Amino acid sequence: CRRSSAHFLKRLEELKKKYSFIKDVRGKGLMIGLELDREGKNVVTDCLKKGFLINCTDETVLRFIPPLIVTPEEIDRLITALDEVFSTWS
Repeated sequence: CRRSSAHFLKRLEELKKKYSFIKDVRGKGLMIGLELDREGKNVVTDCLKKGFLINCTDETVLRFIPPLIVTPEEIDRLITALDEVFSTWS
């Protein structure tokens, strides 16, 4: 769990460096939030189409609560999906 959490946060930080609209990455254990400077409900919909269930709180915070058995490979697939979604934003 600790290894997966560190890997997840590291990968989200990489996205933060790539996209200026990502304001913050935070988490405790595997409950992780990604704060945006805009509404995130479309990200939830687009990720669902790609097979990932996430939610959005406070309109701008994407929340990820993966199972404790999540693998680094599964996290990488989610990061790829998020990158694809974010790349369509201007």
